[in-house]
Amino acid sequence: MPASSMARLPSVAGVDVLVTGSGRGLGRGVAQAMATAGARVWLVADVPEELEWTASDIRAAGGEAHILVADLGREDERNGLIRTLRREACRLRVIVNNAGVLERQPVASMDAAHWRRIMSVNLEAPVFLTRDLLPLLGEEGGSVINVSSRAGTGAFARQAAYCASKFGMEAFTRCLALELAGLPVSANTVTPGLPIKPTSLTQRDAERADAATRAGWRDPVRLGPAFLFLAGLRGQISGCRFDAWTLTRALEQWGTQGVMNRIGEIAEYTPEAVG
Repeated sequence: MPASSMARLPSVAGVDVLVTGSGRGLGRGVAQAMATAGARVWLVADVPEELEWTASDIRAAGGEAHILVADLGREDERNGLIRTLRREACRLRVIVNNAGVLERQPVASMDAAHWRRIMSVNLEAPVFLTRDLLPLLGEEGGSVINVSSRAGTGAFARQAAYCASKFGMEAFTRCLALELAGLPVSANTVTPGLPIKPTSLTQRDAERADAATRAGWRDPVRLGPAFLFLAGLRGQISGCRFDAWTLTRALEQWGTQGVMNRIGEIAEYTPEAVG
């Protein structure tokens, strides 16, 4: 994106931004984009070496990153994460709930452990992280960005639990937007819209993939403008569902104000949830 367009995007410079699932894939790219824009980024995942990899790249580029190792499917580890953020993230303004688990099982043989694992990470974690961290946004407000997928509006065989978790994420976000109406806080969902490295693949697995497969993956940093735009919202637009690639291209073409004026053309939303 041209520098002039980037300059018009809402700024996250100097504020704290939480990005879950930021050791790989989309979360890593979002964290890098936030740090490049001047945010103090809090990286969360359950694989320490992947978080170190993300943090080292951010720091090498002059950004600030802090690592929080946690399995978001465990309530005790989520609570520890929340305690740390309450103590250290004094200017938290953006919550990016990106962490997710995709495991496939047909309904006929689906076990309870599979269901609980997916729900605990994909839905329970963002719901209760958001609930407990909203007070940190303070009077200045902030933005809750919940990463969804095509599974949030569609159906896929052998992905009943995953689809249910993403449908739940969509419903939670719209309900949250309604409850936050009138406050300087936005809540929206976003899907990548580009083929990126599957979250289920570790960096090591990705490096072992064949060249043709790797060539089909796009750099998630390319979606940074969309996430920076959403991060800068303070209640003006809420309860929407965005495609990050569509939003990025719209920002390139129309600029921030143009997107604000034509939001109905690029977002799915419930009109009553838009402030």
